[in-house]
Amino acid sequence: MQRIVWGLLLLSGLGLGTGVYARFFREPPPPPEAPVYQDDHERLPTPEEFAQLAQTDPVRMLEACLKRYQRETNGNFTATLIKKERVKGDPKPPKEPHEEVIALYVRGDVPDPATGKSCIEVLMKWQSGARSFLGSEIRGTLYSEMPPPHGTGGKVTTWRPDARLAKTSSIPAADPLAQGQSRYCIRDAGLYRGMLRTYDAWKQRQQVGSLTTQYLGLTPIAALDGRLCHVVERSCPHPEVDAFEVGGQPKTDAKTLAAEGFTRVRIMIDAETWLQVGTELYRPDGYLLAAYYFRNPNLTANFGPDTFTEVGLKN
Repeated sequence: MQRIVWGLLLLSGLGLGTGVYARFFREPPPPPEAPVYQDDHERLPTPEEFAQLAQTDPVRMLEACLKRYQRETNGNFTATLIKKERVKGDPKPPKEPHEEVIALYVRGDVPDPATGKSCIEVLMKWQSGARSFLGSEIRGTLYSEMPPPHGTGGKVTTWRPDARLAKTSSIPAADPLAQGQSRYCIRDAGLYRGMLRTYDAWKQRQQVGSLTTQYLGLTPIAALDGRLCHVVERSCPHPEVDAFEVGGQPKTDAKTLAAEGFTRVRIMIDAETWLQVGTELYRPDGYLLAAYYFRNPNLTANFGPDTFTEVGLKN
């Protein structure tokens, strides 16, 4: 990591700009194959049936969430993301992770029913709590699977308006530098892939008989402006670590488990919309590892032609 940072400092010091900085990294490898949920085209549960699933069969509850999302979205999604997370174990307890408030825009993360393919685009613009890199805040990040010049070709472009030299720079989405800024890959930032991650993990454990969950009730969540949510908590028999990318393989070495492992996962499913609008992860010592809250989600947003471009990133 130290060598990479010094290499970036050298590039910036020479004033070589964004183009050379992007070429400093190899072309991004293809992302891992994500799990797929196929709509069975059966009717959705009634609200009463859904509430019963939350209490008795959270995997089927999550299936209903994914099914409804696929049917109701137009492929566009916006929300205000409230994020608190320890990255690589920092900050260490008892210090709490700081809060980031992000305007989130996502397009194309639901696979096309005809082809099964997706073309994911994500724009994140920090309203507060932005992290810093090389002495200046990252105020925005852009990811697009569209090839240049219409997209970023599977790379992440960052916007640091206070940087002295290269204010924009690009790296592969799963680069170690990106993993040093967030627990999860930017391409998985939308609600759909977050629910898909939870569904896949819980379903796998249900299939081998190790899924342990508890229904904590229908509760107003303060972090979500009092929205009523079905709250379900999964207990892990031993520390677990999520993969950085949906469909990827997590690191399970002792050092990673000690820094990033969790033994409790608490999800919050909006009782009205059936969206997984809240997720909390807890360390074995009880301290919060990470929390994600999606306020005011909009599944039918309309985007302008410049939203997922550098113009949209900088405005």
